[in-house]
Amino acid sequence: MKIPFVSLHLVTLVAYVLLSRLGSFAQVLSPVSGEQVLKNIEDNFTGIKDYTVHLQVSADLERLKVPNMEATMYFKQPDKIHFETDGFALLPREGMAMTLGRLRSKYSVESVKMESLEGNTMILLTLRPRAESLKLQELLLSVDSSRWTIARAVMRLPEARKMIATFSYQRFERWWLPAMLSVTFAAGPSDTSALNLFEQITPTRRPQLPRDGTVVVHYSDYKINTGLGEEIFEDPTGDMKTRR
Repeated sequence: MKIPFVSLHLVTLVAYVLLSRLGSFAQVLSPVSGEQVLKNIEDNFTGIKDYTVHLQVSADLERLKVPNMEATMYFKQPDKIHFETDGFALLPREGMAMTLGRLRSKYSVESVKMESLEGNTMILLTLRPRAESLKLQELLLSVDSSRWTIARAVMRLPEARKMIATFSYQRFERWWLPAMLSVTFAAGPSDTSALNLFEQITPTRRPQLPRDGTVVVHYSDYKINTGLGEEIFEDPTGDMKTRR
């Protein structure tokens, strides 16, 4: 019995669609669970009790012209961060303060799949904050599984704001630590709360801050496990200190 041409065409089309979907499905599956990915990222910091690092900051910002800046960042486990500078510095709050050693306690995994980022295969995690007090509504992490570092973080914030952070790394002793952070951000058209996107290290607060722009941070001169004291992180005002 002859099969009509139209039926053969339909069979071929259906087979093609099914094979395409099966191929796509295989590509998006991750070989490890989201929880395991977060644990592997956290394990990358095992053995680091504290560190100090020098920051060089440049910014290209809407309605705000600022010179290149320098600051010192202090970190102590589990999540203490402090900055000091000789003058004015503007730093992306969420990008700098993401505590990679406590991801599982702060975020739940909504989905995990594979993606291609600049020609490299990455694991893409979609995370939701466990606490309502966190400013993030959603966090998307592109993870390099060859060394369990975050290549890109997309942070969705309230009022249609979004921040995209991309990282490059250097190997310091046995750890992969940030060498460069580039943060691009955009705020909703009616958003007037862009102040919350930044930490300012300056004796006085500046009232006008941008809604759009890019901040690039270069890290150098890491000092690890020097025994930083608690007093470095104590500031009753909640602001970052300016060195005098």
